[in-house]
Amino acid sequence: MTLTRTLLPVLALVLASAGGAVAQQPAGGRALAPGVTVDVNPAPGSGSATAPAKIDETALRHYARIGDVERLEAEIARLRALDPTWEPPKDLFTPQAQTPGVDESPFWKLMAEGQMAQARAAIAEQRRQTPAWQPSAKLLQELDLAEDAARLRQASDARLWQEVTDIAKARPEVVSCARLDNAWRLAEAYGELKQADRAFALYRTLVTDCPKAAERRDTLYKASRYLTPEQLRDLTALATTANPAAGEDYSVVSRVQGELETGRLLERAGTGKGGALSPEDIARLESTVRGRQDADGAMTLGWYFQQRKQYRQAQEWFAQANQWSPSDRAAEGLILAHAGLGERDKALEAAKPWRGRSARVDKAVLAVERPAGRGGGAGGGPPQGPSPLDRALAKRDYSACLTAIQAMAAKGGMTAALSQQRGWCLIELGRPSEAEAAFADAERLRGAGAKGGTAAGGGRAAEAAGKNAEEAAYGQAVARLAAGDTAALARDLPNLPLSPAHRAEIRASLLATEANRALEDRRYYDTLRLLDARREIEPEPRNLGILRGWALYNLHRIPEAYEQFKSIDDRLSTPESREGVTIARKTMYRDW
Repeated sequence: MTLTRTLLPVLALVLASAGGAVAQQPAGGRALAPGVTVDVNPAPGSGSATAPAKIDETALRHYARIGDVERLEAEIARLRALDPTWEPPKDLFTPQAQTPGVDESPFWKLMAEGQMAQARAAIAEQRRQTPAWQPSAKLLQELDLAEDAARLRQASDARLWQEVTDIAKARPEVVSCARLDNAWRLAEAYGELKQADRAFALYRTLVTDCPKAAERRDTLYKASRYLTPEQLRDLTALATTANPAAGEDYSVVSRVQGELETGRLLERAGTGKGGALSPEDIARLESTVRGRQDADGAMTLGWYFQQRKQYRQAQEWFAQANQWSPSDRAAEGLILAHAGLGERDKALEAAKPWRGRSARVDKAVLAVERPAGRGGGAGGGPPQGPSPLDRALAKRDYSACLTAIQAMAAKGGMTAALSQQRGWCLIELGRPSEAEAAFADAERLRGAGAKGGTAAGGGRAAEAAGKNAEEAAYGQAVARLAAGDTAALARDLPNLPLSPAHRAEIRASLLATEANRALEDRRYYDTLRLLDARREIEPEPRNLGILRGWALYNLHRIPEAYEQFKSIDDRLSTPESREGVTIARKTMYRDW
């Protein structure tokens, strides 16, 4: 196989520049982590008086012949480190006449494709056919290394963390800048084994010795899962300044710290862990979210203020999220914020585009609409401002919701509307079995009240009864979904008295559940089939987009997986999306 004309200029540039960064490195091995000493840039003993070892250019010529720029560059760097006086041969890109003997290219190709067992078998078969032939030492060495690297990755995929560290200790060469994915896996193993010092030492060596800015950036993202903010700041400083390489733009590295800090603040704001944010942190988040026009970030800020009863700020951020990316989630937030402010008319106006189309909006409207049997002022007149139940729903305090419903039922008796609202609050509290019973009670109460009402009210009463039956059936379906009763629910779905919108929503949720289960069972084609079917019902949310990326990845459709993760990460970068982008990209260019 010869090089194409278009690759020749690229590879020529590799020859001219590959050794620059390596020449700046000290000779000798580096301790990537305590107990695992590897040659990031292997070199003979520093100060050795012996002659340099004979350079084996077999792999170098193979990479040049097939046009593999990544491996060619790494091999040039490795050989320069072995012998600083060595220069790449001038005829490296000149087609070579076939020398007598056996062409080893098929064996190298099998290794490059990750088919080590097939490569071993092919070598054995060649030796049987040509008894006088011996495979080159470089071929056997690289095959051993490829097998150990594969074992390390398999152990990592199986979460056998101790085995990962044992393999790296026995074969340090599998962990290096040229095999960065393996190094990340080793650091992950240290992190999972709670050996934070070893993980930090490994990450520190990688951001110091691996010259590519993108790899240093991705290493920082990986490290953020296991290291403290202080350690990450130290790593970022090193990654931005240590051993710079010509042509690398380290500004992408310096931005990582800010992105990670913003991500942490958004997480704190969203989960409530760590207490209230400082005014400085809030200002920083608000500035970042506005700069990115980040609808998800605006939603996070809206709920942060809503939970603290700062309803005006919450309303402003929900409105901003709805402006950047209209959704029923943003409408839900607006409704509840207006409810907290006592702005009933504005809350109902925000709900209009989604009434009857979104369960979350229909539930939120209950914060401002008075259910049947729920009196407000004295004598059953109109409510005077938000009731205790309104306020509980507006701040998503579902325990307070149950308390308010119990108090109202004690005064005026349990009604169908109150029982139904009780079902939704039980759903939110993770009590689906009780919720299903509450929706059944709502249906029973409505049925009892409809006997006399239908005769008196005629068609309108019958219409209301039908709508109420649909609402109760919908609530029970959601409760069954939450309880994991998916198989029976899928069977019963065609016969349930649901509106088209609610039926589509339940079907979409069932498909999402089955897609998650298919991925867990490693049925990747089924995962994509189920996600495609769901996407015909409604747009694919972010979490299922990540799921789609991993299904593509495990089907070895790596470029498609990379594009899937990248499109999600470009909209909003999170640890999950960055991990997908990083792993897919490294797999496309992974060394053995």
